[in-house]
Amino acid sequence: MTVAESSGTQGAVRLDELPWTEVASHLRGDARLLLPIGSTLQHGPHLPLATDSIVVTRLADALSARHGVLVAPTLPYGVVSRVEQEYAGTSSIGRKTLHRGLNDLVGVWETQGVDEFILLTSHGYGPHIAAMATVVSERSRVRSVDIHSVDLGDFLEGRTGEQHGGELETSLMLHLAPDLVRRDEIADAPLDPSDQGRRVVGEEPVPERGSPGVVGTPSLATAEKGRRTFRYLVEFIGDRVLADGSES
Repeated sequence: MTVAESSGTQGAVRLDELPWTEVASHLRGDARLLLPIGSTLQHGPHLPLATDSIVVTRLADALSARHGVLVAPTLPYGVVSRVEQEYAGTSSIGRKTLHRGLNDLVGVWETQGVDEFILLTSHGYGPHIAAMATVVSERSRVRSVDIHSVDLGDFLEGRTGEQHGGELETSLMLHLAPDLVRRDEIADAPLDPSDQGRRVVGEEPVPERGSPGVVGTPSLATAEKGRRTFRYLVEFIGDRVLADGSES
């Protein structure tokens, strides 16, 4: 079984793979657009910098395949802490830059018939989330979804909301892109509860300067946890955001 088959991403309706005529036709029947927002960000020595982008892309594709919603290309850059900008390869755009860019995209696409945008991310850094959450439109509905706001405690042993490169992301990557996980580089660095207020920004902790970059317990990760967690995220977000529109 391929990753696409196991993650339910086959059948996704990707905007960039269609000619404009088919996009226009699709929007006449379903005027919603999923916009995945990732990052190019260190997740420790065992995970690739594209971790957030890979997870959110696969999640958006699975939601598109299940609900028939058009999905836009993933934005691979997000807002990153100053500490993590010191790790080789990590990139960052400013909060205002991300906000303006998203507003620009919404402004163009809504003139073409999109009347609801679902901004989706797996990067929980506070300023990144704030940039997404404040995107507004007078003509279209804009909804912002961060996977870290979903309670995943039933699937993971560690504390899901206070890890970076930890059990959650490592499990998801073991399921979605196992060849990109360097298992021999996995090492735990749990967050001391006394440091929570200082280091957690939004839904994501910032690693100590000069550390390998992990906050949490990636050694607890398994592909099965990733599979179950991913399936739950698809069902939870789909049922509450795409199926009945009752929750943002």
